[in-house]
Amino acid sequence: MTSAVRARALGSVIGAATGDALGAPYEFQGPIPDSDDVAMTGGGVLGWDVGEWTDDTSMSIVVLEAAAAASLGHDLRLPSSLDQIAREWYAWSMGTPDIGAMTSKVMGAAIARAVADGRSLPTAADFEAAAHCVAEHTTNNAGNGCLLRTHAVALPYLHADDEVLVEAVLAVCRLTHQGPDVEEACILWTFAVRHAILTGEVDVRVALDLLEPERAELWAQRIEEAETAVPTAFPRNGWVVHAFQAAWSAIHGVLPIPRGKFAQRAAMTEALEAAVRAGYDTDTLASITGGLLGAALGHKAIQPEWRRALFGWPGYEVSELISLVERVIDARASQPEPVGPTAA
Repeated sequence: MTSAVRARALGSVIGAATGDALGAPYEFQGPIPDSDDVAMTGGGVLGWDVGEWTDDTSMSIVVLEAAAAASLGHDLRLPSSLDQIAREWYAWSMGTPDIGAMTSKVMGAAIARAVADGRSLPTAADFEAAAHCVAEHTTNNAGNGCLLRTHAVALPYLHADDEVLVEAVLAVCRLTHQGPDVEEACILWTFAVRHAILTGEVDVRVALDLLEPERAELWAQRIEEAETAVPTAFPRNGWVVHAFQAAWSAIHGVLPIPRGKFAQRAAMTEALEAAVRAGYDTDTLASITGGLLGAALGHKAIQPEWRRALFGWPGYEVSELISLVERVIDARASQPEPVGPTAA
């Protein structure tokens, strides 16, 4: 685990949290014109404090905490890890002012299943069954709630085989969202994050060959569309496909990655601001953008004043985020890949 890889792993998580907090006060509003400033001001419909992250980062922290836990084997595919994620997401949901529509439906259905079975807390099996039911009976069932946290899945598997990472992505994704669009978007983005952490390069196509050929062709077209448009061209960004395209458009707009610390910091700022300017689900778009571009540039490419301001559930500041990331990558670097059946 070189210092550069470590810095880029930190960049992914801190970049995602920064985008989240930057976009929070603009959520539910329309596109922001270039003549207006984008700033980490706090406020907005839900009254966020300056630098406070939202559900995007909170749900990601739960995933990382499970990956860091030695008692759970540091493996997100294991039933014990998925059960912890399910329990902690449910506990978090009781006090949050912000939760995605699809995720909220799944949470409600999961606890209903648990209560009907005489239990006070839901398990991963409750979540998975609820997610399947909601996906089957909801028309607009491909929400972006799975994509906003998938960067966290990459960190425990930086040197794992591709099939192991795919299993982990799907195991965590399917707790709340199921279906081709959401699952494939998460695979593509997670592999792009891992590739960026390991190489410093941004390539959202790196996992296309892991999809079925016709689906890979569809996603290649979607990626090309994003590269020829601006983020505002994808206004249905609560939908996972438009969220993916808008975030990739914001990143592609600053490529190729420039050389030099200050140029890279300017590129990160420009990409995050472009994501926020798309409007509507601004915290999620900017979080997804920051998770991938931060994975390529490292945490020092994020404006220092933005980094210093970060805080949120469960009482973390940026120092706790750093410690959590280091626990995850250090634990996985010293652990062999588990053998035997997996949860996916």
